[in-house]
Amino acid sequence: MKKLSKIILSSIFAGLPLLLPVSSYAHLPSAVEGKTIPSLAPMLNKTTPSVVNIAVEKLIPQTPNPLQPEMDQNTAPTKVLGVGSGVIIDAKKGYIVTNAHVVKDQKIMVVTLKDGRRYRAKVIGKDEGFDLAVIQIHANHLTALPIGNSDQLKVGDFVVAVGSPFGLTQTVTSGVISALNRQEPRIDNFQSFIQTDAPINPGNSGGALIDLDGKLIGINTAIVTPSAGNIGIGFAIPSDMVKSVAEQLIKYGKVERGMLGVTAQNITPELADALNLKHNKGALVTKVVAESPAAKAGVEVQDIIESVNGIRIHSSAQLHNMLGLVRPGTKIELTVLRDHKVLPIKTEVADPKKVLLQRELPFLGGMRMQKFNDLEPDGTILQGVLVTGVDDSSDGALGGLEPGDIIISANGQLTPTVDELMKIAEGKPKELLLKVARGAGQLFLVIQQSQ
Repeated sequence: MKKLSKIILSSIFAGLPLLLPVSSYAHLPSAVEGKTIPSLAPMLNKTTPSVVNIAVEKLIPQTPNPLQPEMDQNTAPTKVLGVGSGVIIDAKKGYIVTNAHVVKDQKIMVVTLKDGRRYRAKVIGKDEGFDLAVIQIHANHLTALPIGNSDQLKVGDFVVAVGSPFGLTQTVTSGVISALNRQEPRIDNFQSFIQTDAPINPGNSGGALIDLDGKLIGINTAIVTPSAGNIGIGFAIPSDMVKSVAEQLIKYGKVERGMLGVTAQNITPELADALNLKHNKGALVTKVVAESPAAKAGVEVQDIIESVNGIRIHSSAQLHNMLGLVRPGTKIELTVLRDHKVLPIKTEVADPKKVLLQRELPFLGGMRMQKFNDLEPDGTILQGVLVTGVDDSSDGALGGLEPGDIIISANGQLTPTVDELMKIAEGKPKELLLKVARGAGQLFLVIQQSQ
């Protein structure tokens, strides 16, 4: 049996395959229930000008030759010309969305429009986790493709794929949606693919998957095939995900991912029975990262996350994808099922670098903290850092800190936020002299770093 492989859909001009007849696996029917279906030509006349060809010159390093290492010192990288597709999403600013792997390692990038005009392009931002990129050209009279709502798609909906397979620009194929929310284990990134049997081939990467209303509902990304050709299994990134990622790439040049701090798994029917659940929807928490927003908010192992900001969670992959689009500092609300009781949990996703830093910082390792702001009985405002948890072997516990303590200052500097306290600890002083509010009184504690 031939081994199936995942094919990224950029092709290399050098060594294009022979021109062979390729049968389409799905076509629009000529009639449904006796009613003739009109031609797609009017819709395509409006939409295909939005799909562009992207030619990329890349530098590929030479593979070292262990038998002749002296030859590698003067070996220049090989220049190759790759081809992919893209979709214009902003006609005024010339923004084009494509796959990140299309523009990876690019040196020179040229966009060719349907009317033959050619323009140099530059990368605005890319994210390999979602395999999406936004590039820009400066041109007039562009046509942007309206973005549809991929959340409304259904299996069996007719779709059209437009791109440049094997460099054949403006190639149109048709098919149906074969499956939704598909996870392909051989593709290592955020994914909730639309699976389609509309024929797509190498060179279609970054091209458009369009519904019959002429709206973009996906970006064609990969195929599964035993060879280099299409067998009717193609994957597209849904437009809702494309829109969210593109907005961040345009605004920030990258996707800034916040950290909740949980690892989760799907709930199988067997797990649902063992846990006495009525259904197997949601994401079962298997790990909570110490000092993470989830830990501070009280999320526990074996909790079932049923929704995020009111959106129902059906799988761990959906939770992973959703959190991958939440920026640090964003407040979210979880609905958690624990011991057959539904609990609302509010938290703020953090910068993963800061969470990691907090776990490794001197003096503060093993402590869980959050900002505290309250009105005292005498009318004054008490600001500080609330200690919500302390590991028994941590520096804080050895120095006398207890859960419920409020750190008001450190080494004479006020600590109204966790960030302010972390900055003081980052300075790596010999010790931390903390002023702490405990109960109705205040006291000083000295925290020394363990060796």
